[in-house]
Amino acid sequence: MTISIDATIDAPLERVWAMISDFKNLQRWHPLVERCETKGEGEGAVRTVYFADSWAAEKLERLDQEQHVLHYAIIDGSNPAATGLRGEISLMAADEGRTKLTWISGVDPARADAQALDDYLRIYYPDRIEHLREALRPSNG
Repeated sequence: MTISIDATIDAPLERVWAMISDFKNLQRWHPLVERCETKGEGEGAVRTVYFADSWAAEKLERLDQEQHVLHYAIIDGSNPAATGLRGEISLMAADEGRTKLTWISGVDPARADAQALDDYLRIYYPDRIEHLREALRPSNG
């Protein structure tokens, strides 16, 4: 299964990309993250993201600085349902200093829990996008 969420961010592409592409510092815009530990740099790096009651190891599969695309995969974690999820965040310049964000993700559709995970992500990603907006407001970023 795959979901796609589109949003417009009221900040220029360069500012949004600087936040999104900073793979080792997810906590800059994701307030539920308590800390990140990263091994490696650039593509192939693995960040372990710690929340209050869970953790996830995410591998950076692609970081395209020219096209403004970040691909990641959850390779391990305390929630087995999330393992195997692949995601992509892509950015494009929009009008008047704004940025179009597209967040696509999913798991193998043959998984028994694929639909339930998609349903969860349809709620989860818009909340994260709102946190990104908050982090990019001039008084915060």
